[in-house]
Amino acid sequence: MFDSIIAKEGQKSILIAFTAMIIFILLECRFLTFISFVLMLTLIYMYRYKYIDYSIFKENEYIAPISGTVSAIDVKDFKKSIYIDVSLCDSHILRSLESGNYKVSIKRGLNLLLTTLKAKQLNEHAKIEYTNSSMELYSSMCNSSININQDNKNIKSEKIGIFLQGQVIVNLNTDIETNVKIGDKVISGITLIATKKFKEENLKESK
Repeated sequence: MFDSIIAKEGQKSILIAFTAMIIFILLECRFLTFISFVLMLTLIYMYRYKYIDYSIFKENEYIAPISGTVSAIDVKDFKKSIYIDVSLCDSHILRSLESGNYKVSIKRGLNLLLTTLKAKQLNEHAKIEYTNSSMELYSSMCNSSININQDNKNIKSEKIGIFLQGQVIVNLNTDIETNVKIGDKVISGITLIATKKFKEENLKESK
């Protein structure tokens, strides 16, 4: 039951905060009780988990893998990239871009503020490669160590990890149309960010 509303990665921290709150209540330390209570609520909010019905997604649709704000959309080297900035106030459930196999590579590093010089080179980052797309994760100051579920086979929008703060870059082929613009808020597992046209649709347009 608890797993259906709180991601397992945050359950230990929430339990520690709850235990600390009980101890401070017994010791009659009001200030520390309040701090631990606020911390517990913050952790519950950060690690909240929402069930997604995977069957509703179409094969040609790309759904937001994380919650955040679209900060840039770039086209380079036959790839279209959607940059999503993730803050501590967003939902931190990281979801799979595609169904099927994927490859994960993680480079451990620092957790500097992402806006600082050379942060992307020095900070911890990861890359998840799918058949038709890929996803890059760059940690920022408050992000925990990146851990991705490496079962190597997932359903589209299924949870594959947790990402607290930083930037997620979704890389797609240029023939895929984006459904978002800069400044848009996207929600993990809900917001449609891109659509791939079927060949039949492309033929109709050419006629």
